[in-house]
Amino acid sequence: MTTEELLPTAEYAAPDLKKSFTIDPTQKHSTQGKTTGPSDHVLNAGAVDEDMPSAASDTQMGRLREYLTTLQDDVNTFLTERMQHSGSANDKDNDIERRVLDEGVDEDDDE
Repeated sequence: MTTEELLPTAEYAAPDLKKSFTIDPTQKHSTQGKTTGPSDHVLNAGAVDEDMPSAASDTQMGRLREYLTTLQDDVNTFLTERMQHSGSANDKDNDIERRVLDEGVDEDDDE
């Protein structure tokens, strides 16, 4: 690693949350993303990942490729967890709506 290392960052902003994503250059990085490419299910079914990225060279640009892959994984993981959390809240709202419509239950009633 040189003193002029290129370290990408990302910012997420929503009305209820702001989050910064940074790279720690002392950690191990790779161009083989965890959240990109074909799913394990597809690969186990015999598919071949024709678009798999090549390994990065030990250069400033090669390390930047690895850092960007790690950053993309971090952002994808965060957004997936956020959507799942949001989905859980929506499931609760949908369950109340279903119960009101299907069962005539008033959401203010004691259960």
